[in-house]
Amino acid sequence: MQLVIAEKPSVGRSVASVIGATEKKDGYLEGNGYIVTWCIGHLVQLASPDKYDSKYGTKISEWSFSTLPILPEHWKFVVSSTTKQQFQVIQELMQDSRVDEIICATDAGREGECIFRYVYEKIGCTKPCKRLWISSMEDKAIREGFSNLRPDSDYDNLYAAGLCRAKADWLVGLNSTRLFTCRYGTLLSIGRVQTPTLAMIVQRDYDVKHFVKQKFFTVELDCGTFVASSERIDEEESAKNIAESCSGKTATISEIKKEIKTVNPPKLYDLTTLQREANRQYGYTAQQALDYTQSLYEQKLVTYPRTDSQYLTEDMEQTAADLIQTICNTISCCQGLSIPEPNVKRCINNSKVSDHHAIIPTAEIAHKKLADLPDGERNILNLIAAKLILATADPHRYEATKVSVICENHNFSATGKAILNAGWKAFEIAIKEMLKSNEDTVKSGDEKTLPPLEKGQVFENVTSSVIEHYTSPPKPYTEDTLLKAMETAGNHNYDENADVEKKGLGTPATRAAILETLVKRAYIERKKKQIFPTAKGISLIAVVPDEVKSAQLTADWETQLQEIERGQCNPDDFMHEIVSFVSDISGKYNEKAENAAFQAQRTVIGKCPKCGKNVVEWKKSFSCENDKEKCGFIIWKSICNKIISATQTKKLLEKGKTDLIKGFKSKAGNEFDAYLILKDDKTTGFEFPPRKK
Repeated sequence: MQLVIAEKPSVGRSVASVIGATEKKDGYLEGNGYIVTWCIGHLVQLASPDKYDSKYGTKISEWSFSTLPILPEHWKFVVSSTTKQQFQVIQELMQDSRVDEIICATDAGREGECIFRYVYEKIGCTKPCKRLWISSMEDKAIREGFSNLRPDSDYDNLYAAGLCRAKADWLVGLNSTRLFTCRYGTLLSIGRVQTPTLAMIVQRDYDVKHFVKQKFFTVELDCGTFVASSERIDEEESAKNIAESCSGKTATISEIKKEIKTVNPPKLYDLTTLQREANRQYGYTAQQALDYTQSLYEQKLVTYPRTDSQYLTEDMEQTAADLIQTICNTISCCQGLSIPEPNVKRCINNSKVSDHHAIIPTAEIAHKKLADLPDGERNILNLIAAKLILATADPHRYEATKVSVICENHNFSATGKAILNAGWKAFEIAIKEMLKSNEDTVKSGDEKTLPPLEKGQVFENVTSSVIEHYTSPPKPYTEDTLLKAMETAGNHNYDENADVEKKGLGTPATRAAILETLVKRAYIERKKKQIFPTAKGISLIAVVPDEVKSAQLTADWETQLQEIERGQCNPDDFMHEIVSFVSDISGKYNEKAENAAFQAQRTVIGKCPKCGKNVVEWKKSFSCENDKEKCGFIIWKSICNKIISATQTKKLLEKGKTDLIKGFKSKAGNEFDAYLILKDDKTTGFEFPPRKK
């Protein structure tokens, strides 16, 4: 009997229905020679530091420089406490004497491979294992996948890359977080990918806030039937002189250049480009777009979402061609389009498809009542379907004209374009109109055209004017532009239209989670579509060293992980580099440092009676900004079960005594009223009011 392990219950049920395992059991399905069960995400994960040695502790107060770096010699894995019951189900099934072979049916990617193998190895299973590798949840794809099961050993490199990524995140994240938390006396969450991403957001925010706009000018020459412009002129006086010298004079066309230009159709979606467009069109976050697409995948309506390819393979040519007509019959934004013979070959490139091809709809869309889909899922499906239409349409062709004009020995120019074949852009305009897109689109009537002109043509008595312009500041990141920046962080002079390998931060599958983590930890915030760093995020980036926030270094590591996946890099070499990095920073920054960046956020309550510096508000106390080892002055916010307000603390610092505070509670549970006072040794004490006679 074969035991099939899926990644989640919904996928397990889909697989089970195809292979005939229809008998319901507790945590699995059985039948037709198969048992089908499932993980629930990561049932098994890397153990926390305290599982290696209690000295590492779990509380911030237990962290210290002396215990760093934490470098496990033998890695430990633990079962997640929230999913222990399902782990036990899988353990019993793997150990069931009826089972003689395991089939890994988790998601076909780096993370899915780790989810399965962590469980397999934690249980200590040695039974032979095969791999189900599919890019669609359609019944046909599942059946074909089971007919072509592969040895799981074929994916050893994939697992090695996933395991290295997990260990690297653990080593860099945990050690850096503890190191800089100890260094600056406040919790700082550091991540291998998260912190370089935050650094890019902080830098962009700085560039926007500190941008100094510059004024410049152009001179426009009105020739009657068209307007020609000068190049940029920095000095207003120069622009005025040119305008004055040309006004009322004769202008002559010195040259006309015409060129036929072609704009090829867009590529199909990989996950990142889909997330980016979903943000532009609908304002969806990267995580929302991924969640909607994952749901469509599990409903068998689109292919595997966590892909980094924008191409199809040769064997998919007819499938994609057949889908075009299905889309036009079923997808609302594409209905009514007159589609000529699609050129699917344009989307095919076997060398650009590794584990999974581009995201496209499946034939299942013809059998599903798409109007019943939630809005988010329907919108994403529309984008994916429309992209296949656009990607297989004709190129957009136009004639670009540049006219050079001379007037009083000054040069001017005008440009225009005439559409020769609208091609895919005609479909784009029609589709976006149907979608009521939020994104501005160029309408065919907006094209700038020039009248018929000839070289040497003369224009008498032209008029001229000076036009004032300003340089534009960089724009705050949106999820769209940030994903692009993350994807190409390690590329210099990246060309989006070129087929070059992207060297980025994280992977298509992990970038959404990185952004959500930064939001959750209050390092960034969303304001409509735009993303800004918080004061907390800015302060963190201000104090961590360059090597910890380097996008280039992290992108280089990701490139190495990709090479491990392809068998081109030794996992041990990668891990040695990570360990060396962690050891290096642990040695360089293992002492306390001034944390002015964080103190700037703290509310100043008054002056320290011991050293004269500021007393600032913290989560649990009002303490001297001069750290505790040097001064030690502290007033706890909670004294004898009574919360001490900032107002009373201010009076205590200024006058040495608070107002009468009611409701203190002794250890015996008795309530009492008292004044808080500063004693001679600068600690707090009580002064009791006179007893009533």
